[in-house]
Amino acid sequence: MRIFALELNNDILGLEERKAYIEALISKLPFPDLVLLPELAICSYLPNQKIWAYADQNSQDTSRWAKAMAKKYNTFVGVGYVDYEKGDYYNRYLIADENEVFGIISKSEGEAAVFKRGWFDNIINTPFGNVAVAICYDSRRKHFYQNIEDKEISLIVFPHGSPASTKKTGEEEAVNDYFCNLYAEAFDVPVIYINSLGQLQSMPGLMGKLMELLKFTMNGKTKIYAEKGEDIILDVEEAKGHEVTLTPQRRNKEIVFHDENLTKENLLFRKTILKLDILIGKRQYYKHKPQ
Repeated sequence: MRIFALELNNDILGLEERKAYIEALISKLPFPDLVLLPELAICSYLPNQKIWAYADQNSQDTSRWAKAMAKKYNTFVGVGYVDYEKGDYYNRYLIADENEVFGIISKSEGEAAVFKRGWFDNIINTPFGNVAVAICYDSRRKHFYQNIEDKEISLIVFPHGSPASTKKTGEEEAVNDYFCNLYAEAFDVPVIYINSLGQLQSMPGLMGKLMELLKFTMNGKTKIYAEKGEDIILDVEEAKGHEVTLTPQRRNKEIVFHDENLTKENLLFRKTILKLDILIGKRQYYKHKPQ
């Protein structure tokens, strides 16, 4: 299977503009079987309530677009988008071919001021096997692992809209390599990390202020982690490609967590600043969302 991950420019705004931009990239890929896009690819990663203006309605428009792209380029498509359903906004990801959407994943621990949070499923059943999808922060949380640890998995996808300091790119890469390789080794399947590149739009709350102070940006670092198969040589700067045979696998080793987290984090930060930020964010979400 020829898998491609597209690292998108986060600074391009507008639904139609981004759809045209994404299609232009897909059209350059040599014989793609599966094209994977980052978190909130259709609208760009906007971590504030302005993103609501770009919301799909019950995944209808994104589904039509993904199926149209799949048909035109004879491929499967995985895409992130913002969705509005039954009075709430969700950070979502779907995988489709030209005929159907095989499944939709919602981010469990989404940006608190922007999206409905909850404990959601992480597996999409496709013709090429179960695909485990964890959107951004969910990929480092125990909830995702518990959802897939006893399942047969063919592929793991981590769509991200992940900002970081440009002064710590080595640290960012090391963390990515650590948790992606843990899953690649535990399940013996390819792991696809996809992130966007560009400016970070304003984010509410204490975390937003901290990221602004530290000049966080979207640094990309898109990478395909796979022991088997071979990389596809490309002249498309935004793309990473890998050809591999996908086979269902069961977990062969345990992954150890630090409380609910895959990586060690500052406990004081998590229990104070982050906890307070989430609480305030939830209040802002329910205050401003349509009633």
